[in-house]
Amino acid sequence: MLPLLLFVTLPHVDEVAPGVWASGFAARHGSANTGWFIAGAETVLVDLPPAAVPLDGYLAEVKRISGRPALSVLFTSEGVAPPAGLRAAVVDSLPGVRRAAGGAIFLERAKVLFAGPAVTNGPRADVTRWDTAAWLDTLTRLEALGARRVVPGKGSWGGADVVARQKRFLAELRRQVAYGISMGRPLGAITGEILLPASYYTWMPYDLPTADDIRHVYSELTAPRAPFYGRQPKHPSALVLIADRYHEPEHLEAGLRPALSAAGIEPWFTVDVTTLNAGNLSKVDLLVILRDGMLWPEGTARGSQYKIWMTPEQEKAVVDFVEGGKAFLNLHNSMGLYPKDGPYLKLVAGNYIGHGPLERFRVEVVDKTHPITQGVSDWSAADEQHTPPYDEKKARLLLRNRSDDGKTAAAGWAYEPGKGRLAHLASGHTRDALEHPMFQRLLRNALEWCLRLR
Repeated sequence: MLPLLLFVTLPHVDEVAPGVWASGFAARHGSANTGWFIAGAETVLVDLPPAAVPLDGYLAEVKRISGRPALSVLFTSEGVAPPAGLRAAVVDSLPGVRRAAGGAIFLERAKVLFAGPAVTNGPRADVTRWDTAAWLDTLTRLEALGARRVVPGKGSWGGADVVARQKRFLAELRRQVAYGISMGRPLGAITGEILLPASYYTWMPYDLPTADDIRHVYSELTAPRAPFYGRQPKHPSALVLIADRYHEPEHLEAGLRPALSAAGIEPWFTVDVTTLNAGNLSKVDLLVILRDGMLWPEGTARGSQYKIWMTPEQEKAVVDFVEGGKAFLNLHNSMGLYPKDGPYLKLVAGNYIGHGPLERFRVEVVDKTHPITQGVSDWSAADEQHTPPYDEKKARLLLRNRSDDGKTAAAGWAYEPGKGRLAHLASGHTRDALEHPMFQRLLRNALEWCLRLR
């Protein structure tokens, strides 16, 4: 039986790997976790217990359990100084120990990750404290470490899925908020519509996102914080406006990002249509749009009405941007339900008139000499066959789509309006269509041609 002192100060201790321990505390202590591991003749602490827990008793129990005195401590949060009697451990002097993303401590030999504040597994994660895009990046890097045991900053420790679950939770929360923004839904409506899968929670309902969490993500994804978040875009860079009622943002970004990266372009993704303005365009070299012209602020129930979002000022900003020497890649449905006969559609040199069912059809290369089609051969994909008429006097036809029943339509064109460059590619509704190797090649070529990189 463990001594009474252990039950007073350390009621929840687990040896998560040989020579590595985790210790958890009750709700009145924020469900916080600490830990320690043996390093030669001493024990190294990972974080300190909550202030209400007597430190002397804690250190005595650590020594009793590990058989070695605790002389140093590693912190998973910045700006914390060790108390008298303990020194700050130097990671470089500890074999097999490394500092990981977000301040986490990874024991490479034991495959144990002390994740610190970046991971909460049970209590509510305070989303409002974070830049959630940076948080997702941190979680991605922690996940890549290959830990077998994960001790979160708060809540239950467990296997590798502890990090994966936190990442799924955050990504899905951002996706649902972004989808609502892309439809023009107000914050109050989005807050009432957020519903994450039950498998994304651990201590439900205590870890449900709050209205403050949702408001925080909403503020991150809308102007004025979006699209640049106080940072200065590098060159070449692109403003990438995506998502609408019929195209959710996650798979669009996943389909576009690889080609942008391969072309060396810094993408600034946005779902807020108000971020498309002359000021933001002046900071980038390329505009990419993959969304229609409709907002649904009242929702999509029967009888709800959409509104066309693009204003005359936005139309002028896009035209001036391109004709002044910059570039525009217009994708898939980005001619659909925009101001009729307006300068935007005249610039794009085409018009949306509908599409067939979602089915497999072929995309054929018509002009094999253009830089956009280099290395591209005919392919088939499950997609929507858009059938836009285009201005043959302005644009050079590059691609044609063909259904099994013989219906054909323009599937891509390019031209140089004023001093700039513009290309339209009609594919891109489904994940399969976006990620098809031929479309990825075509997309990269189009990006590079628009920016005069090829």
